Amino acid sequence: MSAEIHFEVFVKKNRKAGWHLERAFEGRQEALDLANAQLTALPKGSVRVTKESYDEAQNSFLTVTIFEEGAERHKRVISANNKMEPTCNSPDDFYTVHTRRTLGRALAPWLRQNRVSALELLHRTDLAEKLAAAGHDRQHAIQKVAIAQAGAMECSVQHIVRRLTELADQATDHLRSAKTQKRTLDFNKRGFAATLVQAIEHKEPVFALNCALAGRMAGIKDWPEKISFLASCVSDALVESDDDNVGLGVLDAFLADMTALPHALDVCINGEELGDRLDRITDILCGKAPDEASDSASMLAIAISSGKLPQTQSALISRVFKELLGPRRLYPTRFVDEVALNRSLANRLVTLPSALAPPEQLGEAFIIRSSRLLESDSIERLMMSAENPGEEVHTLIGFEQSIVGEHNKHRLATFIRAILGAHKTERWFCNAGNALFKRLSICTHAQNLVLKGGFEAEDKAGISARLDGLCYEALRQNKALEQIECRDISPVQKAIILLKLPDQGLITMGKCAEEASRRAMRYLRTNEVRTAMGNDPGGQFKELGALLQRAKERVA
Repeated sequence: MSAEIHFEVFVKKNRKAGWHLERAFEGRQEALDLANAQLTALPKGSVRVTKESYDEAQNSFLTVTIFEEGAERHKRVISANNKMEPTCNSPDDFYTVHTRRTLGRALAPWLRQNRVSALELLHRTDLAEKLAAAGHDRQHAIQKVAIAQAGAMECSVQHIVRRLTELADQATDHLRSAKTQKRTLDFNKRGFAATLVQAIEHKEPVFALNCALAGRMAGIKDWPEKISFLASCVSDALVESDDDNVGLGVLDAFLADMTALPHALDVCINGEELGDRLDRITDILCGKAPDEASDSASMLAIAISSGKLPQTQSALISRVFKELLGPRRLYPTRFVDEVALNRSLANRLVTLPSALAPPEQLGEAFIIRSSRLLESDSIERLMMSAENPGEEVHTLIGFEQSIVGEHNKHRLATFIRAILGAHKTERWFCNAGNALFKRLSICTHAQNLVLKGGFEAEDKAGISARLDGLCYEALRQNKALEQIECRDISPVQKAIILLKLPDQGLITMGKCAEEASRRAMRYLRTNEVRTAMGNDPGGQFKELGALLQRAKERVA
């Protein structure tokens, strides 16, 4: 069992509303505090807190409810006469995309054990009979679906179970009779193109081609081989004359069903960590063969690059969004790699059509990803590479470019202010030594980054002022400006050196630049300088004029 555990808070606003995920936390107490706050805010609502433990062996989360409370617990009042029909009313309804996805979730353990997808199950008599014989697995799946549907329709669970069981039996009988009625088709030994030609001439071309492909894959047990086979068929379908797009539509449905199964897709892309898997899935979505992935992943990417597999792309992007919105870190022990991957994923996903990857959904996903990077342990890991407080300040401020979301940037600003206000930071910047201005240039560069960055105006002003105050204190304690004034040089040269300090990035804008300008102006007002300027208006006085103009612009 993995140590990856988080807690999810679900809220139901009133009796007729449905449960929705409010927020996920790593800490138990934080989740319970939010649950109690929601109860206070929603007197007619209910809340539930679940503990989610990730099982690496099963590649799934184990859920345990640790808290559930509400005004009435929203117990359903079921009418004895309520005999509403389930969503599926006939065996044909099992073939819709929505129902296949439901089957995939409800029968996930059985499908994984038998290494088949829901679409294969719906077109192979041997699989349907095998599932019927495994009474416990089928009945357990039916009960899971029935409980969910009965809750939504407020009717008896037993009624839904009975109707779904009848429909499952009808679907099995439907497959048995299909072959005797010659509605099925065997896969042609000459390949997919020949099979497609036969299917197009069939009275039910889609069903016949589905049966042919499902039968052909009966002898293929590994997911990568199945995906490779289907991807290779895409190229045949692209060159074959098919006005109704039967071939590509059927292949797209099969590939979508398989790629929607996490265990099937993960075997295909060979990613040890979540970040590796997301990186390769995104490459496939963009039609690029992933590095270090299997041949099946490369073939799938080539097939998707045709732009003719919308269902498969939809299944892949759903997986990407699910993981991005989830609580798991992409690289739990490799912070820098995770930051780089976040940027890379965002840059690639924004190139996808907006219908496939809506900008608002992408924005939400990466705001949540950014919040994962701003947890206390993540910031500590980021700071581990810094050798001194100056590097810590520079690293944190530079990190702003790697996160999105106003709330996240404000949270980062809080960390920055804490570092700048720390005694060790002031001590390091104010430490006497020949490298004083080198240390202060870190403040100046950091201030420039803050002012040009995406922080809110209030945070920009606050951090900039703290950096300026830190620089000013270092100048004061080290008497750095006084040392310039004590040099054995002319007053004009002293003024030029003082005015150049901000331009050279050696002191910050604000109090420091104003103090340097004030001292410079004191020299320039002396009679000695005025006389020298009158006798020699060119040369260094021309440079001085430019420096004074820039100083005036900074004040403005």
